[in-house]
Amino acid sequence: MAETVNERVTRLEYLMGVLAEKQARLDDVLVVLTEAQIKTEERFRETDERFRDTDARIGKLVVAIGEFLRNKPQ
Repeated sequence: MAETVNERVTRLEYLMGVLAEKQARLDDVLVVLTEAQIKTEERFRETDERFRDTDARIGKLVVAIGEFLRNKPQ
């Protein structure tokens, strides 16, 4: 049995509502993902900075050990 025009319009309106709800949920998820990406990038920057600080400290320690060994009495 074929749909009437009213039945078809009603079904299409329902499907448009379902689609709009899914789009709204997708928008919410995208906001959450974007916020998580921003936090992850901030953590990477902080970690990179800590590694640079650690590298600098290790470099100073190596220089100090070298100086100590050169100046050490035999």
